Amino acid sequence: MKLAQLVTEYITFKQSMGMRFRTESATLKAFCRAMGNIDISQVISDSVHAYLAGRGPITTFWHRKFDALTGFYRFALSRGYTDSSPLPTTIPKRPVPFRPYIYTHEQFRRLVEITDILNNSPRNHVQPATFRTLLILLYGTGLRISEALSLTLADVDLPASLLTIRDTKFFKTRLVPVGPQLTTVLESYAKTRRLLPRPAQNDSAFFSTRTGNALTLGSTDRIFRLLCECAGIRRMDGGRFQPRLHDIRHTFAINRLVAWYRECEDVQRLLPFLSTYMGHVDVTATQRYLAMTPELLREASLRFQRYATKEVNHD
Repeated sequence: MKLAQLVTEYITFKQSMGMRFRTESATLKAFCRAMGNIDISQVISDSVHAYLAGRGPITTFWHRKFDALTGFYRFALSRGYTDSSPLPTTIPKRPVPFRPYIYTHEQFRRLVEITDILNNSPRNHVQPATFRTLLILLYGTGLRISEALSLTLADVDLPASLLTIRDTKFFKTRLVPVGPQLTTVLESYAKTRRLLPRPAQNDSAFFSTRTGNALTLGSTDRIFRLLCECAGIRRMDGGRFQPRLHDIRHTFAINRLVAWYRECEDVQRLLPFLSTYMGHVDVTATQRYLAMTPELLREASLRFQRYATKEVNHD
C-alpha cells in the first residue's frame, strides 16, 4: 500500500476515536512528503533517520515526530501492512524541558500601555483597544490564545460576567466566569466593538479587525512580537524562544498559585478547580504550567515556615 494512503487511513482511524490529532496529522503528512510517492515497504531506515534529524540540533520536536511515527508503525504492523519498522532503536536523550517565560506585573503593564503604538501605522488593521483588551483577558483568565480569538459576540455574556468557550482543545465547551474588574474592561471594549462591522451578526468575532473580521493567530503573534520589542521585554536566560503569547497562560497559573499561598488557602485542594477553569482534563496537565519562580518559591517557603513554627510552638 502507498505510504500516503495508509497515513490517511491511520489519521481517519484516530480522529474517528474522538481525537483532534492535528499536530500528529501534520507531522505524518510531512513525513509522506519527505519520503515521496512510495509504498510503505520501500521506506528505509536512513530516510526515516534523516526526517527525524531535520536540520540543526535535536529538540523536543524530534521526539514528537518519533512518537507520531511510532503510533503509525504500530498501526501498520498490527494490520499486516508491513512486517518491520524502520524507526531507530536508539533514542537520543530528551533536551532540557522548555521553560516558559513568566511576565512580571510591571512587564505586563508596559505591554498593555504600549498598545497605543498600533495607531501609528496606517497599515495596521487592529485597534489599540482591541489588542489591549485581548491581553488583559488572557492575563486575567489564562485562556488559550485560540480560545480568546474564537470568542464571538454571543459568547461574551457581560451581564452574567460569563464567557462561553466552544470547541476547545478537547472538543468540549466550558463556561468561564470573570471577575468584576475584568467585566468592566470587557464592557468598555464592547462599546468600541459595537461601532465596528458585524459581518455575521452576533456570531461575529468579539476581538476583530477594523473591518469586523476575526483576528488571525499569525497577525496576533506578529503584533505581540512588536509590542514586546517596543516594551523591551526579552529573554536573557539563554532560553530558545523569546517571550510568547502562550506564556501569558503560564503566568496566569503561577499568579493564581501565588495568590492562594498568600491567602493561606489549601493549594492542593484548589488545584482541581484551577484545572477545570483552564480547560485541562486533569491536574497533571495543569502542573506542567506551574514552573517554579522566585516569587512562588518565596511564598511556598513562607507557608512552610509558618507551618514549621506552628508545630514547634505546639510542642
